[in-house]
Amino acid sequence: MNILLVAYYFPPLNNAGAMRPLQMAQWLRRCGHTVSILTHGYEEMADTSPEIIRVHDPAFVRAHQGKKLICWLFWRAWAELQNYCGHYASIFSPWRRAVLRRAEEIRQACLPDLILVTYPPQEVLEIGLELSRRFHVPLISDFRDGLLFHPIEEKRLHSHHCVNERYKETEAAVVASSQLVVAVTPVLQDYFSRVYPGCRCETVYNGYDEDEWHDLPKPSLAQGCFHIVHTGRFALSDSATTIDPFLAALRQAGRNNPNRPFRLHLIGEYSRREMSLLENLILTGVVVIHPLKDRRETLAYQKAADLLLLITRPGVRSGIPLKLFEYLYSGKPVLALTDDAHVRRIVEDCGCGWCVPPLDELAIACLMERILFDPIFYRSPQRNQENIGAYSWPRQMTRFNDMLDSLAKPAAKPQTDSPRHVCPFPGDDA
Repeated sequence: MNILLVAYYFPPLNNAGAMRPLQMAQWLRRCGHTVSILTHGYEEMADTSPEIIRVHDPAFVRAHQGKKLICWLFWRAWAELQNYCGHYASIFSPWRRAVLRRAEEIRQACLPDLILVTYPPQEVLEIGLELSRRFHVPLISDFRDGLLFHPIEEKRLHSHHCVNERYKETEAAVVASSQLVVAVTPVLQDYFSRVYPGCRCETVYNGYDEDEWHDLPKPSLAQGCFHIVHTGRFALSDSATTIDPFLAALRQAGRNNPNRPFRLHLIGEYSRREMSLLENLILTGVVVIHPLKDRRETLAYQKAADLLLLITRPGVRSGIPLKLFEYLYSGKPVLALTDDAHVRRIVEDCGCGWCVPPLDELAIACLMERILFDPIFYRSPQRNQENIGAYSWPRQMTRFNDMLDSLAKPAAKPQTDSPRHVCPFPGDDA
């Protein structure tokens, strides 16, 4: 089957959002499908592979400086002005228009039998709807986050009525038009099943790829220290995520046991507020900030750690961080500061560590002291390799391919131009 995978986030972007579509493409090819990826491109991006179709995004740049910063600020201001005037727009709208202008060229390049879209951003869903209509092929929609259910753009949805209405229309149209809706967590699957009775929705988790862990570099870590490692971002990924209680617990552990050195290694990007909170701990050497690293270096730090840190937002959200699955395979214990029942279940079922509410400073401090200063307690988790193996990318993507095989075979493409469904946004690209 020829599959057109529409994914805005795709390598060489070095973030968690790019990993799921990358793994989908790799494993569906291994299952015998031909997969073409439709993604964005900056001016400096180029691909020699005919399987990757890059459409230039005029509104987004990787480096926010100089003329590129001015361009980015213009499109941000344009989108905000449109929203305040009651007309939907986003920073991704110019890319969406550019893609749809090239629709026939894209069709000729890959002749798809199926379109698979992976959200976010929202415009990817709209592109999938329109290309499915124009090409007369089935649509499958993959949600890495909730669009309306615990949305990642909560503030924007509350600020602009036109955005809220557009997202409602998009979600309803996508669910109605998709042969299969894929959710990244069971709680998101439950939402779709409840709100849209009759839709077929299945959970396909993120995962880890054991092949990535071979021959990793060896990071330089001080001997005689207990090394805690966190990879990725906090508030920059989810503004409701807070590190304050953990940092307070870390300070308390240091005061109570001054003779047991430990280091917290933070590998990623952090907000100004977070850097301000960390300033004194950085000066005393308790916290070490590392710049964003490539995947192999990131995995190497996870493998070298004595403890891996995971912090989720207070309350329940639809997403389970990708790094949790990497943490599972690393072989090192995990401290998960989370209220999420599914994160807790994964950690406990896999025997990989401990969970504590993210705002309970006293409970975090007590648990941290036991982990740091009680060797028997530190070695107490009993890893369940069978349960861990269920979250590998091969297992998850094999399940996904089985779902594709269970769908009805794509019907012969009609010769007329009558749509399979009505796209709710036909005027945006005139």
